Amino acid sequence: MLFCVSTGCTQLVTKITVYSGQSVLLPCSCSKTQAKHPSFTWIKLRGQQTPEIISPRSDLYSGRVEIFNNNSPGNLSVLLSHVTEDDQGWYRCKISREKYSDVELTVEGCTLSEPRSRVVNASPGQSVLLPCSCSKTQAKPPSFTWTKLRGQQTPEIIPTQSDLYRGRVEIFNNISPGNLSVLLSHVTEDDQGWYRCKISQKYVSNNAVVGWPSLHTCRQTHWLQVIYKSLLGKAPPYLSSLITIAAPP
Repeated sequence: MLFCVSTGCTQLVTKITVYSGQSVLLPCSCSKTQAKHPSFTWIKLRGQQTPEIISPRSDLYSGRVEIFNNNSPGNLSVLLSHVTEDDQGWYRCKISREKYSDVELTVEGCTLSEPRSRVVNASPGQSVLLPCSCSKTQAKPPSFTWTKLRGQQTPEIIPTQSDLYRGRVEIFNNISPGNLSVLLSHVTEDDQGWYRCKISQKYVSNNAVVGWPSLHTCRQTHWLQVIYKSLLGKAPPYLSSLITIAAPP
């Protein structure tokens, strides 16, 4: 802790952990809230590189930084919103060369949950959930996309407004940040295939793949089950009159 007698300012060293997509308060204040220091600066330390000034006017922090000392003179804190993993690091609130406080910010980002590959069954006309989520549900990735893989062709992006998917796609991450699943309704045979959930290009290796077996396979499995139950004398009523099991000679 540092204490400056002339202004009544007290600086603390703080460690903070936050999830990506959230807002975080980087604390710095004068012990006497009425005291207003002539000037103060927030910077992000970058090792041997020149520190980066935290300002609402910079492109990197535009629309993401809020300061409070205009309303509360001794409050030198900064609110940083829409945090990403790139925001992780050491921050310094400085009122002079010798008087400053540091904040170590750790950002917990999104990594996709296991398993990375799974099979989902569906029938025409039904709705189906294509599952994908962050292992830490509070974390929100900067961006994510769902695509339908098409062999050697360019993957088809699944937006909510395309003609093929309009009115059939529902997403959930606005309510639950780490839930990247998609609900696809009114399924047709054209929808069968492999789908991929991918978070930002920086994490391209973190893929979740969803595949559907062909509907032919589903029908074949159904009839094999019917035949097996018929052999056990448990055929569905609507088939009992059509299937005759001959007794062995």
